[in-house]
Amino acid sequence: MKYGFCTGFATEPLWMIEEDMVLSIKSAGFDYPEFPVMTYVRMSEESFSSLKEIASAPVACNLFPGDVPLSNKDRELSRVKDYLDIALKRSKELGVGKIVFGSGKARSYSRETGYEEGKRILFETIEKAIIPKAKEWGITILIEPLTRGECNLINTVEDGYRISKEFDDESLLLMADLFHMKNNGESLSSLETCFDRIKHVHIAGNGRSLSSLKNDDFIIQGLKILKNLGYNDTISFETNDGDKKEALEWLKTII
Repeated sequence: MKYGFCTGFATEPLWMIEEDMVLSIKSAGFDYPEFPVMTYVRMSEESFSSLKEIASAPVACNLFPGDVPLSNKDRELSRVKDYLDIALKRSKELGVGKIVFGSGKARSYSRETGYEEGKRILFETIEKAIIPKAKEWGITILIEPLTRGECNLINTVEDGYRISKEFDDESLLLMADLFHMKNNGESLSSLETCFDRIKHVHIAGNGRSLSSLKNDDFIIQGLKILKNLGYNDTISFETNDGDKKEALEWLKTII
């Protein structure tokens, strides 16, 4: 098992990548920091080179920023591909082999586009841009189901599983975020149903709290199910900041 800590919700402002945060994650005993791709894509060459000197990671998250539409009529495949070339190149340089594809704002369709057209456009984006670029760069993309209200396409683990199965490509698999599952009222039985494609896990307490996880029965039960299923891949806190060392020690007693 590899244990990580996402930087995105733990910085002020959100989504920053700061050296002090990276060093605190390392000193707490985590195996890796999990960075938002959309942030390091927009770093200067100098800043990104400095980041590479202090960090590497097997997994990253937040693939697309909100200003790169994926499901609307204004989506441009050439722009998506150009963005992915930068994002995946830099990801490889950081040692990233898996990227979480949440990107709620980018993935959501507008009222004008509508559900059916939005879904069609997203699937076309996946087929013609995301999977080919993932193959080209040797990186696995992990569909992240998101809380309703944050995104209007792909909200449950079972939604993500069906899409991954439909494309039937090892470059497009699945992750499970227990925080989103809880928000959506999704049964933890989805972890069992979809387990063969789950390659990464996120956890967080209410309000992205780190400290409240110890008393979160839903999260604890989900972790126990994953352990019983034999999960032995990567898992990351995606929370605000707090006592990271204590949180890691707690997590290791469960999974």
